[in-house]
Amino acid sequence: MEQIRRRRLERMQYRVLKTLWQHLDSYSPDTLDDAALNDLGVVRGADLDVDNPPPLDFEPRFFAPYHGEISGLEEELETWGPHWRPSKDKPEHLRDDEWIRNAGYTYAETRLEWFDKVFLGLGMEYEGEIHPINIYKGVNQEDMSFGSPMGDCDNNGGLYLTGYYKVPTAADTPHLGITMLNPTVAPEGKMFESELKAAVACLWAQTRSKQFTDHHTKPVIVFTFQSETHARITQAHIDADTNEIMVRQSRQFELIGAPREPPADAYLLLRWLLNSPVGATKYEDEQLPPSEGEMAKGAGTGGAEMPAVSRIVVVESG
Repeated sequence: MEQIRRRRLERMQYRVLKTLWQHLDSYSPDTLDDAALNDLGVVRGADLDVDNPPPLDFEPRFFAPYHGEISGLEEELETWGPHWRPSKDKPEHLRDDEWIRNAGYTYAETRLEWFDKVFLGLGMEYEGEIHPINIYKGVNQEDMSFGSPMGDCDNNGGLYLTGYYKVPTAADTPHLGITMLNPTVAPEGKMFESELKAAVACLWAQTRSKQFTDHHTKPVIVFTFQSETHARITQAHIDADTNEIMVRQSRQFELIGAPREPPADAYLLLRWLLNSPVGATKYEDEQLPPSEGEMAKGAGTGGAEMPAVSRIVVVESG
């Protein structure tokens, strides 16, 4: 019976997410303030503190940056740090409005590629070993079983696209990551439509996969690279009691820096990209002491069956 109840909850969440996805896909503004989010059944929680390890946090947190020493990272940064550029070279065709609309996301893509080059070296050096680089595997959007978010920003701002997904390598881990490439920078206090669509797409996929029915929470982390200058983290999950989508967003990471000198926020974002899945996500069946009636019944039968109830298991950070 408990498994049936859990699957029913998944199906209900699936319908909620499908309806929201269809609404966003048909029309929604480029950015959403808190009132617009509330109208969609999305609740913005407290800001996600990305600076203080570990923060005193009274709201759910499902991803933890890697704060310890990372083997091989210093060597990779010595190699790729000098390749940091404050901005992408601006070719002649950048003056072409049509090119900006169709390929403005490449500025965000160029910034993400710097991090990927650092990670590529770590992945080759520590393949198959216990290392932060192996907590997730990168998966291209065409290799996922669902469609990836993409669309146009308002006022000819350009096209936004999905970068790739970050899928945990550990079994029975319902967390999922996604990178987004946005040609513009989000206004203060507003959420990009692309960020919400990315969160909804991942949550929707997790609920319909049937792989994580034993998890009441299936968290998502979205890394949005905004042009070449900024990035932001969004954490999202569905509240199992209300079926509302809960989101928390970080401050903007500033990624300009100087030639050959990545800014401090680049190193901080790198540690967030190497995050560990954490938090309370899973049900666990636990035997409760029998009631007085059950004890009396058991006295005559040689024993009473104890009822199973669900409780939450907390996954500690590695």
